[in-house]
Amino acid sequence: NGDYNFLDRYNAKTPEEIKDIFNKSLSADVYLSSSNAITENGELVNIDGAANRLACLLHGPQNVFVIVGMNKLVCDVPAAIGRIRNVACPANTLRLNRKTPCSVTGKCGDCYSQDSICSQIVVTRRSTQPKRIKVILVAENLGY
Repeated sequence: NGDYNFLDRYNAKTPEEIKDIFNKSLSADVYLSSSNAITENGELVNIDGAANRLACLLHGPQNVFVIVGMNKLVCDVPAAIGRIRNVACPANTLRLNRKTPCSVTGKCGDCYSQDSICSQIVVTRRSTQPKRIKVILVAENLGY
């Protein structure tokens, strides 16, 4: 019915507006996201630069919907981290026009570059708030 406020950082025109959207997202009723990987045991594994996505996953919004394609399903946490570092991060650095070793080689260089998007590595095993995080596994390839 259109009775919602969609917070989209890509509509922001300044760094201050982006920060404001990040802060407002923490108190949203609903947060939509994906995950870099999901293990066969249901662990969500993510690597993030600014951590705004992870902050909302871990704490804040009343309802979090994590939509994940089958291409992100892996056997365990080490496989998830390998997948993220060598598939998702190189693709993201290209999309974001970041100057990192992985944007050139397609493989993680374990860098600490100013352009690195790998500031936090988080494994979410469970939520202390029952039914707050809902994972929707989609039977197709979504994202990278």
